[in-house]
Amino acid sequence: MKKNIILLISAILIISLGITSVFSAQYSKFTRNFIKNFKDCDQYEETTSNQFQGQTFTSTKKIIGWRNGFCRYQEVLSSAAGKYRIDCSFSDVQLDELYEAMKSRYKKTETFNLELFSPQKDEKTGKTTYVKSGSTIIKGNKAYVIWAKYQNNPYFCVPEKL
Repeated sequence: MKKNIILLISAILIISLGITSVFSAQYSKFTRNFIKNFKDCDQYEETTSNQFQGQTFTSTKKIIGWRNGFCRYQEVLSSAAGKYRIDCSFSDVQLDELYEAMKSRYKKTETFNLELFSPQKDEKTGKTTYVKSGSTIIKGNKAYVIWAKYQNNPYFCVPEKL
């Protein structure tokens, strides 16, 4: 019973963080300096604030650099609802896709079926895996959709409530 409650709470946290990330990402702006440094995964950090439905979201984006063949990226999202950190590892192919989406001037709104995941702990090994727990439809420009796709997938980006 206790294990089921923990899994339920974890699932709710993952889903709420995912939705929070989606909403805040839609209204985040990528500066020229961020895009330029992201292209080659050069170390860089910036903080921006945005408004959404009367709430202020503060986002600190940090490009950590290349580690073990992956571009490490970290973002801390803060609002009155809470503070979350997302740690990401992007392959060079994913880095290129994110970079191309950010530099694109194409502003047409796209619709995307975003998969949601919840943690599942193996009783024998104690290892946590993630299973698809549903989906939600999101709309936004290309950069918003591509970032949401990766930031809401725990195999690329791991969220944590601070």
